[in-house]
Amino acid sequence: MNPACRRRPWKGLGLLWLAGLALVLTGLGQAPLRDWDESIVARVALELSRHPWPERLLPTYGGSSYLNKPPGLHWLIAAVIQLWQSHHPSLDGALPAEWVVRLVPAVASTLLIPLLGLVQWQLRPGQPGAALATSLITLTLLPLARHGHLAMLDGTQLSALAGMWLGLLLAGPDRPGRTVLAGVLAGAATSAVLLLKAPVALPTLLGALLLRRLDGRLDAASWRWLLGGCCLGLMPGLAWHLWHFQQRGAEALVMWGAQGFARVAGSVENHGGGPLPPLIQVMTGGWPWLPLWPIGIALAWRQRRSPWGLWSLGLSVLLAGLVLPLRTQLPWYSLLLWPPFALVCGPVLVSLADGTAGRAASRWIPRLWLGLGVL
Repeated sequence: MNPACRRRPWKGLGLLWLAGLALVLTGLGQAPLRDWDESIVARVALELSRHPWPERLLPTYGGSSYLNKPPGLHWLIAAVIQLWQSHHPSLDGALPAEWVVRLVPAVASTLLIPLLGLVQWQLRPGQPGAALATSLITLTLLPLARHGHLAMLDGTQLSALAGMWLGLLLAGPDRPGRTVLAGVLAGAATSAVLLLKAPVALPTLLGALLLRRLDGRLDAASWRWLLGGCCLGLMPGLAWHLWHFQQRGAEALVMWGAQGFARVAGSVENHGGGPLPPLIQVMTGGWPWLPLWPIGIALAWRQRRSPWGLWSLGLSVLLAGLVLPLRTQLPWYSLLLWPPFALVCGPVLVSLADGTAGRAASRWIPRLWLGLGVL
């Protein structure tokens, strides 16, 4: 193997992450908070910043119990609000600036760029170009960039999911110490999902564990170490939900039922559902990389017995299965479809760059991009 191919892509991934930070932090406070999503997050975080312990663990909205989402991101925003207020005592009682509310979700959403590249690196070891191409595609997808700077939970949720996948993929046979730490990372990332959008956590973790089982690279002992580490990492998220149920009783189930699984079966607040809205989001938001996707899916199917083919196809099916059947569709629900999209398209972009793609793809895709550029 060429020594250059053995290089880990740390430097390139770091530079792409810095580029992502520059994009989301530029003009972070120039636009007012969006109603109704950003304003609700901001209000809950502001009220949390004013609560003493342990009341701060229970989110409120307008003084009443907030039962829509867990407060994981709200806690972090509340901490930044407190820090901002401590440095501006003359503004005591004033509403925090927009950039203060958006800072944490903006930075957290950019973590998807290097994390997804590292996931690709685990799936295609020795191919740093594929990891860098995956991160580049993640950086330049307009839907991710558009929602990444907003005070919403979705960008942070994608970063947490990528951390879950990376933790599971880092586990290896005959390396119990590393496997335990990998399990803790996967469990902690799942805890983060539990504290962001709880109903997403269980199916995504079980689906990722199934893919890890199917790739057949772990023995029985490694599975015990991995699952033990996962249980340790899951404790914070599970502990909060159990405590929340103890404190609020049946009310605590709203974020699982009426605000969670109910969106699979019915329309909420007159937002229609079905597969068409997210598919339209993908067809309109996937440019210029959209032509790479069918080629990548065909390549993944041919390599379906490899870790990359299995995980690319498996995550595509898993996340599409979570999004497409929903009877309530909002534009940001389709963000779950973009991480597997980038994993599928990354290697195809590399093959176009190094001239190993098929003759037809090497000819018509650059011409299509040239035409788009001219337009």
